[in-house]
Amino acid sequence: MVLRPELDELVKVLENWIRTQPHLPQAIEKPVLERFLYSMFGDVAGAQRLLELNYALRNKYAHIFLQRDPTDQESQQLLQVADLLPLPGLTPDKNKLLLYRLIDFDADKFNFTASIKVFFMMADLRFVLPDEAGMCDGEVPIFDMAGYSLRHVARTVLSSLRVYMKFVQEAHPVRLKAIHVLNCPSYLDKVLTVVKPFIKSEVFKLIHFHLPNADTPYKHFPRDMLPEEYGGKAGTLADLKEKWTGLLIEKRNYLMNPDAWKIDKSKKSKAAVPEANRQSDSICHNLKTLEID
Repeated sequence: MVLRPELDELVKVLENWIRTQPHLPQAIEKPVLERFLYSMFGDVAGAQRLLELNYALRNKYAHIFLQRDPTDQESQQLLQVADLLPLPGLTPDKNKLLLYRLIDFDADKFNFTASIKVFFMMADLRFVLPDEAGMCDGEVPIFDMAGYSLRHVARTVLSSLRVYMKFVQEAHPVRLKAIHVLNCPSYLDKVLTVVKPFIKSEVFKLIHFHLPNADTPYKHFPRDMLPEEYGGKAGTLADLKEKWTGLLIEKRNYLMNPDAWKIDKSKKSKAAVPEANRQSDSICHNLKTLEID
């Protein structure tokens, strides 16, 4: 993946700033910094604020973001119960599709907090890997509610749901473009009673609800981009799952490396933020029109 020079220069500014902030993790990888910058349209000061919030929340909720291992029993069981899969390619609008669904409908096997932990491990894995399709302009999660019952709703851990919603809405370095909910059940109102209080109004407006077997989702994204089981051409779910679970294991050391995630408040410094901003002023930092090959 070849980046335009402007983004490379902005990454250097951000890297220099991080070195002046010893409380922050010092092993944040370049592709991750690119995402922070790209999600903020190249605004270095905005990327700094987002990065600070991101890692502050990770460390505040260490039981979800730091105390994690993709090979432990909890995570492996969750991966037997659910699919959390990035789909290959980009939509015509350069958005990334992400599919989440249950594969074992037994609510007794569903661990809500584990699902949140694995969700963020998969996101962190995606962010550090190069994508053949290039940097996406935005992300479009697709939640398939087939098999999701009121017993699953009852197993929702509100404290974990609160962390998930706060992080994805305020600290995640992505541009959320839409959310699609497939196979909505008749008791959707009961599900929304639980989750809606945690969803910002501007985010709720992005949600599209679709009835079982509806064709309405394909007005928003090409059906061909979905796995074969959904009538698409993205390969089988089994093959996609094997690829991503394998990558989780391969990147286990990275996901568990404290130098990449842990902050040390005792080392917090206020130095160099103005200098970083002065450097960024001399660089074209509106990435809305930045082409990434």
